[in-house]
Amino acid sequence: MRQAASVFIMDIAHSSSLGNWNEVTEHLQEWEKVIQSWCGNVVKAKISHRRGDEILFVAEHYMTAFTIAVNMALQWKFVAQQPYFGISYGFIEENLDDLDIEIWNHPLIKQARLQSEKIKTLKKRETSIMFSDHLGTKRIITTPEILNLLAETLWKLRQKQSENQKIVCSLSYIYKEQKKIASLLHKTPSTISIQYSKGESELFRRSLLTMIKMLCSEESGENTDHALIILMHQLDDSIRTFMENHLGFFYPDLGKV
Repeated sequence: MRQAASVFIMDIAHSSSLGNWNEVTEHLQEWEKVIQSWCGNVVKAKISHRRGDEILFVAEHYMTAFTIAVNMALQWKFVAQQPYFGISYGFIEENLDDLDIEIWNHPLIKQARLQSEKIKTLKKRETSIMFSDHLGTKRIITTPEILNLLAETLWKLRQKQSENQKIVCSLSYIYKEQKKIASLLHKTPSTISIQYSKGESELFRRSLLTMIKMLCSEESGENTDHALIILMHQLDDSIRTFMENHLGFFYPDLGKV
């Protein structure tokens, strides 16, 4: 049965060079369970933690791999060892329920790995996410080219944020209300508002949402797929609810900033 799917291959920068290889590996094993919980009953997905510092993720729908990848990147705890993701999307003939991704040798896997390797070999890291532009269209500009530009923009916005601004930006995704964030961080709402504004958090969130909508549009074509839009919001709600209910995993030092 032909179905839309997306893939990411995630690797970790400097995973074995800082003397904490075992800690990184254990954290990835925890993340494997987190991602499974995020997807839950919302979208079909397969995930495999492989070779110590690599995660392979395959899921239905174009937007799923990016949605999971970007939220994982935003909540990653090892500042000096950041994850990076090669992403591909397209249609597959296989039934995802029956798929053994450990031996699956689909072109989407190769395309995602190629993008991951491109990031790895960059002399200057300018992005943490790269989409495969494999569709062979003759457009002046393709959707993956636009997505890669937006991914680079998100990366640079994130790098310019202070640590407090990063936390405020991430928490604003979970809670939406600045009063709640202020209470968690033991700050005034006005301080949170200033950090949110100076950190360009609104631009960051709008850009991220635009990318997800573009992937939904790419999958559905000229006709708006309302079921896909609903699914996009359901996955978003699943991620936010899980993070709110397991805040200690993502922010063990909350209140100390």
